This record gives sequence, C-alpha cells and structure tokens, in this order.
Amino acid sequence: MDKLDNEPNRGITMACNKDHSATDLIVKDLPISQGNFERHKCASCAYEKGLENGTLKLLNFDLENFISNLEESQKGDRRHRSAIEAYTLGFFHGLNGQNNHLAIKDKFKIASQMRDFGLSMVAKGMVNATFSEAGEPYSHAMGLVQVANGFEILIKSKIVEEHPLLVFNKIPKEANLLDGNIKMEDLIEHGQTIMYSELPDRLWATTGYKIAPIELFNRFGRVRNQIIHFAIPKISLSDLTLEFTFKIIEKAINSWWDTTILDYSQDYDDTILEHIFDRLKDLNLSTNYTVDHEYNLIKI
Repeated sequence: MDKLDNEPNRGITMACNKDHSATDLIVKDLPISQGNFERHKCASCAYEKGLENGTLKLLNFDLENFISNLEESQKGDRRHRSAIEAYTLGFFHGLNGQNNHLAIKDKFKIASQMRDFGLSMVAKGMVNATFSEAGEPYSHAMGLVQVANGFEILIKSKIVEEHPLLVFNKIPKEANLLDGNIKMEDLIEHGQTIMYSELPDRLWATTGYKIAPIELFNRFGRVRNQIIHFAIPKISLSDLTLEFTFKIIEKAINSWWDTTILDYSQDYDDTILEHIFDRLKDLNLSTNYTVDHEYNLIKI
C-alpha cells in the first residue's frame, strides 16, 4: 500500500493561491508554529478571517475546525507563521477598527500604572524573601505570593503596551457597552483576563519575548497556587523566590525597561542592598548590578 493511503488528510487540502500581498506584510513577524492542526496552513487566510469575525464581533467560532480546513501555504512571508496567532491578531484588528476605543487611547497610561505597581509588588516580595522570618511569621510565603502576582501584572503590562485587549480571553459584548466604546471600567466589569499558565504564550505571541527557564516559571506558579489554595509547602520559599526573581523577572525587566528590581526594593527596606548580594552569592545567582562601598547601586 502506498504510504499516502495511510494518511487520508494529506494531499486533499489545496494550496492557497489568493493574493495576500498586503496581509503577508502583517503576519510576517508572527511566531512560527507547525504544530497539530495549524501545520502548513495559510496564516494570511487565518488573519483575514479573524479580521472579518472581529468586525462582526463574532465571538463564538470554531477556530480549530476553521484552521484545520484552511488551504495550505508555504509562500514567502507567511511561511510557517502561526495560523492561530494570525487569526487572533486579525480578530483584534477587526474588533477595534482604527483603535478608537478609549481603552486603546489610554493604553500607555494603563501599562505604566501596571508596571509601577507590579515592580513594587515584586520588590516587596523580594525583601520579604531576603530576610529571616524571625519576628515576621509567614513572610517568606507572603513574599512568594507577592512576587508571583507582581510578575503576572508585569507581563500583562508588557502585553498592554501592544494592545489592552490582548490580556483578555473574554471581552465585553457590545450590548454591555453604554456608548459602543470599550473603556477600562467595561473591561474590569465584563472582561476576563488570561490565566497565569497562559501568560508565556501570549507574551511571546505579542512581543516575541520568551520566558525562560519555563520550568521554573511553571513550578513557581504551582507553589503559589498551593499556598493560596491549600497549604504552605515545606520547602525553602526564600530560596525559590529569589531564584525566580533573578533568573526570570530581573532579566525580563532589564530587557523590557532597562530597570532593576533592586532599585525598587529600597523603598521597602533601607538596608536591603547590604544583604541581598550575599544571598545572591550563596544561591549562585547573578545580576547586572552591584554596589559601591556606600551601598549605592551601580550598573555593571
């Protein structure tokens, strides 16, 4: 029997011959993905369908079935691009028209406030994790939760810089809007943001930044969930929190905003810089910063 007889889906899908010259320029920077049902599918077709559905505000749509039956394409700029991300991008472009929603206009103010709050929360958690729990019961557990929640806010802040609606997996229906414009209060009341576990993929899709090591990110999230939903595990929460802060968060904010969590931590303890570098040395953790003899922070 010929090999293709065992693969009934191969050879049936036609190649896409549509003129996608304009759309190709939009999808060319999307993530590459050749997994499962989107393998070799035309990303430009997916984008244009998303644009159509976004314009119609069509939220209930069988995306997997649609992409599975798309024509194939390996041409030029759309080659290997993720059809799922292409559809999503098209949907948001269609949904928002010319970016005239009030939430879009305020996106940099929103992102800035989220960034400052997230950095402050991570800094407070780092301080809690640095010092002993003597006289401060549960400070390490609280520090871990603060760092996890703070970084979640920071990731969403970075995504909001691209587009506020991209942090939502459920957006307000037009019927819930008083004037047809999506405002922040509408998003808060009727929207639903993506979960912690979904953040790395959404961040990568919207900004190209990949969180690593992802195993540490996932483990940290599981420990956070255990603390807030069940019980505090009998592990060194201090060590884990500092490892997460400097292997993942510090590298991210260095890259995104050329800042360091060490600068923010001084708002919560004047002596933190006298102690944190010893802890980092003990844990074999590195940073792009050091201190002088008067404990002033210096970028290396």
